[in-house]
Formats: sequence, structure tokens, C-alpha cells
Amino acid sequence: MKPYCLRAATAVLLFAGIALPQTLNNASLNGKYYFTHLLVTAAQRSATDAQSLSGSLTFNGQGAYTYTGKLGRGNLAPAASTGSGTYTVASNGTVTLSNPIRNTLQVLGRLSGDGNVLLGASTEAADNTNDLLIAIKAPAGNVTNAVLNGTYTGASLQIPNGTSAAMKSAVVTLVAGGNGQFSRVTAVGHAADQAGRNLSQDATGSTYNLTADGSGAASFGAAASLFSGARDVFVSQDGNYLLGMSTAAGGRDIFVATKNFGTAANNASFDGRYWIAELTIDGGPGEATFSAASGALRALGNGRLVISERLHHDTLLLDFTAVNSYAVNSDSTGNLEPVLKQGVNNMGLGVALAGRPNTVVGAQIGAVNATSDQYGLFFAVRAPSFAGPGIFLSPEGVVNGASFAPAPNPVCPGAIVSLFGSGLAPRESGPLPPLPLPTTREGVSATVNGTTAALFSVSAGQVNIQVPFGLTGNTATVVVTNAGTRSNEVTLPLGRTCPGIFSYSDAQSPNRAIILHADFTLVTPASRARAGETVIIYLTGLGDLNPPVPTGAGNPGSPLSTAVDRQVQILFGGEAATNVTFIGGAPFFAGLNQINAVIPANAPLGTNVPVAISTGNAFTDLVDISIE
Repeated sequence: MKPYCLRAATAVLLFAGIALPQTLNNASLNGKYYFTHLLVTAAQRSATDAQSLSGSLTFNGQGAYTYTGKLGRGNLAPAASTGSGTYTVASNGTVTLSNPIRNTLQVLGRLSGDGNVLLGASTEAADNTNDLLIAIKAPAGNVTNAVLNGTYTGASLQIPNGTSAAMKSAVVTLVAGGNGQFSRVTAVGHAADQAGRNLSQDATGSTYNLTADGSGAASFGAAASLFSGARDVFVSQDGNYLLGMSTAAGGRDIFVATKNFGTAANNASFDGRYWIAELTIDGGPGEATFSAASGALRALGNGRLVISERLHHDTLLLDFTAVNSYAVNSDSTGNLEPVLKQGVNNMGLGVALAGRPNTVVGAQIGAVNATSDQYGLFFAVRAPSFAGPGIFLSPEGVVNGASFAPAPNPVCPGAIVSLFGSGLAPRESGPLPPLPLPTTREGVSATVNGTTAALFSVSAGQVNIQVPFGLTGNTATVVVTNAGTRSNEVTLPLGRTCPGIFSYSDAQSPNRAIILHADFTLVTPASRARAGETVIIYLTGLGDLNPPVPTGAGNPGSPLSTAVDRQVQILFGGEAATNVTFIGGAPFFAGLNQINAVIPANAPLGTNVPVAISTGNAFTDLVDISIE
């Protein structure tokens, strides 16, 4: 059995997208953008300071920006604020820019495929500071009230007076008449000072007034406590995006809305690769944990999606991958959660681009009349796809060879990694070579941070490598060389670990983990595992091993090489296995890891029980197992 070969065909389909630009750079982010930004710092399980900033960002296309807007702090009214900063745009659309509110931080941002949206969060903050920034391309001018016309879905997160005592989040439906009037504004959400009970409220008599440059003001009255009062607002040239920030004293918040996808939406409408950023608060005042994330999701068009994020949770930094579920209603609203709940509509699909929604917006809410203890806002925008001449390595195409989790999921020392692009090899290589793996096949080689990788297989569209052991640092730069000609460089995160469990699909699950019984037969729905049984899990990405293994060599059978990371845990349906007998290199395989674990007695039973791996720097929850 060679688990690292099982999912290559699936991966080719996942990365065969619509080709748009070749690669991106600083010139890709140029001109004036409207933005809204909410930053919260917490201590002792409560928000101690929340600041909101909204206005315009102007990028010079060369790595510098200026901003002008209004900054709100504590219980004060927003006041004029100006400043400047720097930014860089990576080839895959990742943007690093100095934080407008606190310039000692760096926002990890993403630029949309059409260049009209920027979103991100300061995920590398050393303290318990979390934030969310959303920006839209500002109009060239000649905007009137008529540009806001139709039905919009938005999300609002508020932390009044900078503390979590009255924090609230809501999904907001707006129907704009193009005449300065909202014929309907309905907010569904909950507030901490109302016991977290989810309510549906109408903000009657709501109005707006736009100026020629796309900025303006809106009033949402006082009838809906979840979404009320005066706001500065900003729209895009086409009216597809609407941003806002409260102008009231102490009204620290962020608001974003998009015009709806249409009236014939379904699960298949939500398909493709998106950038996502979010700001989330779990628990009420005095017991809250705060997190911000920036990353990507890949919607599969079938009610499931894979999400990959750099997560800042309180002060913990984590590379996070998981499968979520979604359900889309015909009116473009829907539900997006790890496990769908009855009666929840927490998201909306935005206006179409090439037949698919260009954006997804939502808030952490529950069903009406149910109580919730999670608050937050998420926003996603369609990511760019790439193509290029000659030997081209896709900036989005360096992925874990087991999970194929989308960037920014990192690579790590010793991991099996798949590289996607075009012109990568003159022909497809033959059967897997004997160990140790070669560093050249069919005239093709690859390097990671300048160190030669070992090769499993090569073809024009895909090269499978083992990342060299011993790499250090925070980034990995990958290059493929074909017959002496180098590809473009692709840079992505480098982690100490990057776990991904190998899987296959069957009639009941598209992500069935490759897990064996102790007799080395495969665990399947027809041959289920049982509580108390020892199972063997195959994965890659556990990082460095001890004793060390040369890159490309088979893991030793005696003595066994074990994972250097001592924080590895395996969870079955959320229940941690306390009896784990081996974590390390699968004997006689290169790059393949193995975990032998006893399924805990309290693990849930079922056909599709989630299997998750956590390490010192990562968490992945993408596959399932059948347990009886």
C-alpha cells in the first residue's frame, strides 16, 4: 500500500480552475480603497479596548499607503485620523501591510481575484489583540443613491464602548430602493446584555445618502437594538459592496454587506476557492476567548468545504484546517457551520462573478429564540486563479500531499507535498523509484529554500516531492527546474509540522481516512473500528524525527524514528486518545508518518466520525472513520 498515491486524480481536479492573472505583485494593489477595521484587545477573558477605524486607504502600487478616516476608541465619538504604512503583495495574492490602527502589528491580508477587495487580520500579534480589516475599491466618481438598489445581505459585529459587556453580532438583510430609502432592514442576531438570545428585529425608516465619490451616511433609527443609529457608509462603483461604521460615541463596530447572488441559488452555486478573514468571540463577558483568522476556503459545490487558516486564538498561533458544512437557500442566504443546526441562516452569497458568488458574508448567530455564546463576523471573496507560460508553478498549487488543504496551510520538514502547475516535466515518470528517492526524474528537480527535495513522481501538471528535513524559518520558497530551466518561485508558510491524514472517497464519505485495523486491513463502513481497538493511522507532516532520517530515505524499522513534536494528539469525534503507542515515521516509507492509537471508550459511534490531529503548531480535522 502506498497511501501518498491515492488522491492525485482528485487533486488535479481541485486545481484546474479558470486561469486569470499569472502572478501578483505590489502593482496589483494600487489606488483608493474604502475600508473598515475593528481591533479588540482582551485581558482576563474580556475585551478591555476595542477600536474602530473607517475611511480610505490609498495604495501607490509600490509598497506604501496612506489613510484618512475616523478612529473610535472607548466611549468616545470617532475623530479624524490620518496615517501611513507599507505593504507587500506576494505572487499568490497574500498581502502583508502595517496595521492602520496599531502600526507595530502586521495585517495578513488577501487580495481578491478581481483586485476589488482586500481583507485580513493581524494573526501574528504576540499579545491578545485580534482584528478584522475589509477594504473595497473606491469608485472613480459619479455615484448617486441609485447605485444601492436591490437586496443585500450583511453582517455586523459591535463591541460598544470597547468592552464585551454588550457585544452583539447580527446578519442584516437590506432592501435598497435606489432612492435613498431602505424599504426593509432586518437584523437577526444576539447581544451579550440580552442573555445571548437570538432575535429578529426590523430597523424601520432607514435611509441613506451617497456623495459622488461613493462615501455617505446612513441612519437605521432606534427600533432595532441589534443594528441601529447613524453610520458612515462606503459603496463600490457598481453598488455590489457596502461598508459601514457607527458614528455614535462608543459605537465600536464593523459592518459589511454585499448584493445578493440571485433568487435561484443552491449548494452547487457555492463552488471554488475563496479568501476568508474572520473575527470571533467565544463566550460571554468575563469568560470570552478571542480569535482572528486569515486564510482560504474551497467550496466543493456539494454542501462541504475545506477551510485553511492562520488562526490567532487569544495568544496562541495555529495553522488550522477543517471541513465545514453549508446549506444554501434559493434567496442566496444560508448556513455555514462545522455542523449545521436547524433554523440557522448565518450567511449570504454575494453577486455573481463568472457564474459563481464573488463574496460570502456572515456572522456568528443562532436560530431565532435560541441562545448563543459566540459572536463574530466572517467575510470571504473569490481568490485569483493562475496560469503562466513555460515552466509555471502555480502560486496556489503547493499543497500537503495527503490533505490537499489550500494555502495558507504550510509545508514542513519531511512532508510529502504536491506541486501543481504547467510545463513542470517533459513527460510522466514511471513507477515509484526504489528508496532512497532520487533528486532528479525525467530531467526535473525541485528545491525548497534552495535545498534539493526528493522526488516521488513528475508530470507536466504535478510533481510530488518530499520536503527536505532540517529546514528552519517561517517561509518556504519552492522552485521546479525542468531541463535546466527554472520555474517561478512560490513562497508559502513553513511550519514545524503540517499534519495531513491520507484519505479516499466512498459512497458515504469523500474523505474516508486511511486507517487500518491491527491486522492491517482497512477500516471501512463494512469493517468498522471499535472502542478499545488499536488502529493505525497514515499521515504526513509530523515534522522532524528522532533519530533523524535522511531526506528521501525510508524510515527505519529498528529503532523506530519518533516525532520530535511531543504535543501530538489524535481525537476521534472530539475525544482524545489517551493510549497512543507510536507517533513517528512509518517503517520503510519515505515521508510517510504513522500513529498507532487506541480508540477511546467515550468516542462517538457512527459511519462518519471525525478524526483530528493536533500538534504544537497545527490542527487538522478533515477526515472521518467508521466506529461501532
